[in-house]
Amino acid sequence: MPLILITGTPGVGKTTVARELATRLGCGYIDVADLARREGLTLGYDEEAQAHLIDEEGVRERLRAVARGALYVVDTHVVSAVPPELVEVAIVLRLDPRELEFRLSSRGYPRRKVLENVQAEILDACLVEAVSLLGEGRVFEVDATGKSPEEVVAEVLRVIRERSGARPGSVDWLERLGDEALKYLSASA
Repeated sequence: MPLILITGTPGVGKTTVARELATRLGCGYIDVADLARREGLTLGYDEEAQAHLIDEEGVRERLRAVARGALYVVDTHVVSAVPPELVEVAIVLRLDPRELEFRLSSRGYPRRKVLENVQAEILDACLVEAVSLLGEGRVFEVDATGKSPEEVVAEVLRVIRERSGARPGSVDWLERLGDEALKYLSASA
C-alpha cells in the first residue's frame, strides 16, 4: 500500500498535521523518529545535534514491512529514511523562517539548533531532498504560515485528492525575506 509523506523542517507542524490527516483519512500514522527509537533502529545519539541518528536502511525495511497491509501517513524530516517506491504523494510543509525561529526558541531548542533549522528552511533542505529522491511529480509544498492546523490539513487533503497544488519552488524564502534571509544565513550560534 502507498505512503503519504508529510515532511518539512522540524517545527513546521508536521506531527500535528500528519496525525490529523491520518485521522481524517482513517489510516495509520507513523512518526519515523518514534519508530526508530521504539524498534532499536538508531545508530546512536549525537550530543552536539541533540538528536538520535536513525538507521535509515533499517527504517526503510521496517516501513516496507508495515506498509504491506494498509495506507499510512508518515511523518519525518528525514526523507531518505522512507522507501521512495511506496510514496504516493509527499507534502513538504513550509513555514516563514521568523515564525519557525520563534517556535523552536519557545520549545527551548539551543540557539545553534534553532539557527540550523531556520537556515535549512530558508535553503529548502527538505524540499530539495524530497524532489531528489521522489521526483517533482509526487512532491507538493504547503505554506503553513499564518494558518491554523485545520486549514493546513484541509489544504493537504485537497492536494492528495486532486494531485494539484503548489509545486516545488513555489515557496521562496530568499526572495520573500530579502536581506533578512542573509542575516540568518550568515549568522552563527
